[in-house]
Amino acid sequence: MKTRALGILAIATLVSVPVFAHWRTGDQGKQVDIEAVQSRQIRASILTSGTLVYEQQALLSPEVIGRVRHVNVREGDRVEKGQVLLVLDDEMLRAEVEQHEAIVAQQRTAIERQRVELQAARRQAARMDQLFSSRMIDARHHEQEQQAAQLAEIGLRTARELLGQSAAQLQQARQRLAKATIRAPMSGVVVAISIKEGETAVPSASGIAGSSLITIADPTTLSTEVNVDEADIPRVNVGQQAAVFAAGNPDAPVSARVAHIALTPRTASPGAPSAGRSYTVRLRFGDESQLTLRPGMSCRAEIYTRTASDVLSVPLQAVLSNNSETADPMAEDAGQHYVYVVEQGRAVKRVVEPGLADDQFQQVSAGLTADDQVVVGPYKQLRHLRAGDSVSPAQAARQ
Repeated sequence: MKTRALGILAIATLVSVPVFAHWRTGDQGKQVDIEAVQSRQIRASILTSGTLVYEQQALLSPEVIGRVRHVNVREGDRVEKGQVLLVLDDEMLRAEVEQHEAIVAQQRTAIERQRVELQAARRQAARMDQLFSSRMIDARHHEQEQQAAQLAEIGLRTARELLGQSAAQLQQARQRLAKATIRAPMSGVVVAISIKEGETAVPSASGIAGSSLITIADPTTLSTEVNVDEADIPRVNVGQQAAVFAAGNPDAPVSARVAHIALTPRTASPGAPSAGRSYTVRLRFGDESQLTLRPGMSCRAEIYTRTASDVLSVPLQAVLSNNSETADPMAEDAGQHYVYVVEQGRAVKRVVEPGLADDQFQQVSAGLTADDQVVVGPYKQLRHLRAGDSVSPAQAARQ
């Protein structure tokens, strides 16, 4: 009997302990995270990505075909406008210039000959006029001499036109010869050399080998070009502040401003899907050091579209909404936003009016005061929380 009594007592103890614990927990309410409503600066922004580029950059391509004789610069060299960067083999071009110079000289000699012949023809025609007036020659001979003078005059005009044509061809040959010497079109830094001495430069726009020579850029014009979706582009304006995070240094944002917004959307590459359109936005950096930035780097950018200072705000996860798939769109509370405020250990549903939001906090334009404590999580508790539920803080309120 004694052993049986001890067994019953043990079973009763095992049953009573969980019941007591459950009673104690239920008395404390649901364990939730609570945070006070605070005044903060809220900056609404658009997140996008792009690449770093130079605004002022010149890609030099050959305009004449030729073997590279000398490359006078190296990558990283600073050059001035008009400085000789590269020289092509110009023997054929010089020979062409000499050939056209000889043709021009021949045309000038031909003009002198035509001028002498014209003078002689005019003198002969004047004598024939006198003889014809004296009835010493007939009309046929007189007419022949007049025609000879006219033909001599036409020959002189023709020779002058041929001289102009030859002079133009000589000028073109000299221009081709000058293009064998590649000069800097702007002051800047050599950022790329795409050809070596001994290789052949080929004028072409198809990107074949030899179609590009040297790239020069102004390093002070480093900026970033990002792609903004068509749904967000109406909120972007020139002059807005932005933060750029380069892939080479993602933890150090660089301040920038919107400098230019494209008027037309980007054209999709052939074969690429064109489901959405995006616009190119150029962000120009400030005056701070940009030694960690390099052109061609990928980057992400945050463009701040609106800013509200000293406004009441709560964490984003604290704001709930009736906009669910199961909600009745015709209900009176459809589209309402609300939070749970802790009052005397219980959750009170409070309808609020949201304002601006960033990636962490939501502005509350109406419905809360700075003294309120709101439930911010955890989500598994927050989604099942109901007005009037008993709650207790799981941890001290964050300041």
